[in-house]
Order: sequence, then structure tokens, then C-alpha cells
Amino acid sequence: MRTFDVKFKRKVVREYLSGKGGCKLLAAKFDIADSQVRRWVGAYQHHGSAGLNRQRGRYTCEFKLEVLHRLAAENLSCRELAARYNIGNPHSITTWQRQHERGELRSPQHILPLDNLVPTKKKTSPRLPEPEQSEQADRLLRENQQLRAEVAYL
Repeated sequence: MRTFDVKFKRKVVREYLSGKGGCKLLAAKFDIADSQVRRWVGAYQHHGSAGLNRQRGRYTCEFKLEVLHRLAAENLSCRELAARYNIGNPHSITTWQRQHERGELRSPQHILPLDNLVPTKKKTSPRLPEPEQSEQADRLLRENQQLRAEVAYL
């Protein structure tokens, strides 16, 4: 897979935004895929130059569930969501959907902290939230989902 520097991406996006051509024309001119041009333009429109930086990293379960909720509530495409949330690969969202359908995306208390991925000398067990805090978090989560549904309905 070819990698492109930010300067090149910015050049392609500026040509697109200035009206010097559409995605297919610019893709042919620069010998890249037109989907790549669309991805860069979307990321630039939502995040500016920072959206053109290569994105790699881990996403939290809460973040994944938020993206999936917005996917369902607003009926957006994976490409549009990737641009809005600055996700490097739109296919990741499809993968998260499958994981959610299989029940692999769970509430935050079932996720091990990222610290456990890095080897350390001391092994510590993850703390479980106190029942009262867990109930309050669940209540707030339900309330948040209800409010989002109301906003999406409007």
C-alpha cells in the first residue's frame, strides 16, 4: 500500500476544493484511487489539516459504540462516519458492527485497561466499579441514549 505525505494530500484536496476537478479526474491525474480523494476531502472538511495526518491507534469501546449508535441513528455511511470521527479506515466501522452483533463489544467495565497490554513488573488486577457507581453509570447511559434518540427523531 502506498503512503502519501500530508503535503501531497493537501495539494489534492486544495485542487478539489478550488474546483479544478472532481474525485475521478483528480484521481486519474495523480494516479490514485478516487475513493482516496473522497476520504481525504471528507477528513479535511471535518478536521482541517489535522484530518490528513495518518491515523493509527486503538479505539475505546465507548468510542466504538458511539460511532455505531450514530451510524444507526443518522443512517450515515461508514465513509462519512470515518471522516467525522477521523477514523483512518472506514472498514473498521463494519468490523465493529460485526463485533457488536456477536456481542463482543461490551460495556466499559468488561474491558481490560490498555495498561495491561504493556508488560510490567507488577501485575495488578483490574478494579471493578462499586455497585452504586455501576448503577449510576448505567442510569446515565440509558438517559443519554434516550436523549440521543429524541434528538435524532427531531
